[in-house]
Amino acid sequence: MVALLVGLGFVMGPIPLLMLYGVPYVISVMWLDFVTYMHHHGHEDKIPWYRGKEWSYLRGGLTTFDRDYGWINNIHHDIGTHIVHHLFPQIPHYHLVEATEAARPVFGKYYREPKKSAPLPFHLIGEFVRSLKKDHFVSDTGDVVYYQADPELSGSSDES
Repeated sequence: MVALLVGLGFVMGPIPLLMLYGVPYVISVMWLDFVTYMHHHGHEDKIPWYRGKEWSYLRGGLTTFDRDYGWINNIHHDIGTHIVHHLFPQIPHYHLVEATEAARPVFGKYYREPKKSAPLPFHLIGEFVRSLKKDHFVSDTGDVVYYQADPELSGSSDES
């Protein structure tokens, strides 16, 4: 791949190559990072992170979040159904929605219903910003830890 990109750089020049390959690549990486981040951060409730003896496969999976991405759900293989994806990775993407519907009653209070999206998931921007303000770090000690805010980063003395 590197040889192909170098060759195209010589044929096309670096600027067209950057515009045709580099920019779309950076955008796709940013989107993937955003989606992954939002499945693990930004919920209104304080969700614990488990370590050591407190961690289990089930507990780890239940600390993720389902998200609604509007019409983007369809082109991203329903990855918004993230809890079932974590707990049962063998389920193919085309059965994740129905598996989530079937598992929801079993999850009970441990299932956090995702906010419904308009066609585009602009509602996630507020949750993302809130997370950037509050989810700075977890304690280095303890087997059950929660995200905390660094007052110097958040601009307040509130560590909730």
